[in-house]
Amino acid sequence: MIKKFLIIASIASVSLASCKKPAIEPPIEPAKTTNAILAPVGFKWENSRNLNLSISIAENKFPGKLYVVAIYTSDGVAGGKLLAKGSLTVITRFKTKLYLSNQVTELYIVCMAPDKTITTRNIKAGTADLDINMGA
Repeated sequence: MIKKFLIIASIASVSLASCKKPAIEPPIEPAKTTNAILAPVGFKWENSRNLNLSISIAENKFPGKLYVVAIYTSDGVAGGKLLAKGSLTVITRFKTKLYLSNQVTELYIVCMAPDKTITTRNIKAGTADLDINMGA
């Protein structure tokens, strides 16, 4: 009988000890205005940028014919996102203005000639405008 009483008492004490409520921390006071937000020194509030691209072709195999150019965030076959697509000739350039996330640091350019030959280039995309020549 004493054995049953000790078992019941130990189970009751363990179950009562496990029912303690955790200490509640006071809530964090949210900033009331944007000016009240503190950022580390040197932090820029920008997370995207504009980038002007000008692409030309230097080869003269197909005078007057159109070349197709496409700009991707990475290899288009590997799932890169298409950013811009257009055409150019030996005389006229393809110009575009891209609005890029600051996480995008390189671009993948695909240029297809009228005879379906493809030229590709990886370029670093910083903050400066780019003038690219898809040469022969």
